Amino acid sequence: MAPAVGSREWWRPFGAGPMHDVLWVTGLVGGVLCLAGHPAASVRQWMPHAVALAAMLAMAPGAGSRRGLLVGAGALGLAWLWQMRAGCRCRGPAEAVDLAAMAVLTAVAAGAAGLESGHHGDHAAAVADGPAGVASAALTPWTALFLVACWVVARAGAVLVRLAWPSGSPEHRPERRALLLGETGGVLMVTTMAAMIGLP
Repeated sequence: MAPAVGSREWWRPFGAGPMHDVLWVTGLVGGVLCLAGHPAASVRQWMPHAVALAAMLAMAPGAGSRRGLLVGAGALGLAWLWQMRAGCRCRGPAEAVDLAAMAVLTAVAAGAAGLESGHHGDHAAAVADGPAGVASAALTPWTALFLVACWVVARAGAVLVRLAWPSGSPEHRPERRALLLGETGGVLMVTTMAAMIGLP
């Protein structure tokens, strides 16, 4: 029997369902596009994107355990540090913003998974618990929207800085196809992660 709209199961992070399957596959496509944006790059440039793709693989619908999500968040945090130190000078800031957003979203998903495992019952039980129960039931969707808004602002800032102060010589800048693949892949991964934890 399908859960009611007011049920906590209706928005459970990474729960099984057709919508989550589609979102997960979309995120995997985004990860593949990020890797395709670095076809001839060295390991130090495509390794962070491989970590992001692995973290997305771990978010398979119905398999997002709290421990696995925490490990994924930690791995994405290390990938962010790697990207800040050894990433592409031209695309590094924007890609670092994407990795940071994915790390935070994965950590939020882990927290929501822990909240779900520690608090059983439907929306009526949350209402019976008072305002705190209702607030916990609505925490993840609003948190996801807030994080996406912060990511959009930071991403726009990184792009503006790149346009205002281009780094690297012209011959070392990525070609348009690689730039488009990387940008599209990053956007897909971040938005699908946010949708998986914040939307039904």
